[in-house]
Amino acid sequence: MGKTAAELMAELANDGEYQAKKKAKDDYFSNLERIYADDEGGLVEELNQAGFLVTSVWDFVNSKNYYSDAVPILIKHLKTKHHPKILAGLARSLAVTQFSNNDDLWNLLVDLYEKTLSDSEINNPVERGLQEAIAVALECLAIESRIDSLKKLVATVPNGDGIHWLKNKLNKSVKKSNT
Repeated sequence: MGKTAAELMAELANDGEYQAKKKAKDDYFSNLERIYADDEGGLVEELNQAGFLVTSVWDFVNSKNYYSDAVPILIKHLKTKHHPKILAGLARSLAVTQFSNNDDLWNLLVDLYEKTLSDSEINNPVERGLQEAIAVALECLAIESRIDSLKKLVATVPNGDGIHWLKNKLNKSVKKSNT
């Protein structure tokens, strides 16, 4: 008969090799958290001073709170050198349909999508995901007047991460215009 969960946990607690691997993994993720917090510290401080009490830009992602006054700060930092995970959080925080008339934001995201490496070109897994986050924002912000720009982007970067989001938006636009 197999071990109970309690027996397995007791065995792992006494397994030196397992405990060393667990500690190394815990230390690795603690270090990543520090890197992210250090990287976005200035951004978080700026947002807090503007009245947005967040601990990370990721607090805005899928938030029901109204934060359009934070958009200039978010755009400013999207143009700044940050860790890719922070940039991904910025892009995702701007994936809100209420921001879709912001031409500067649209143009910035198109430019970033074109310049950002796809995950397959990035060796370090913790630096992946930015191009797809930008694609999510573009899909959300792609109003009818931007369809030509979106077509051009899809043609320019046909194998980019999250390209399915952009192609889906184009397909919906075509179907909508045919009805």
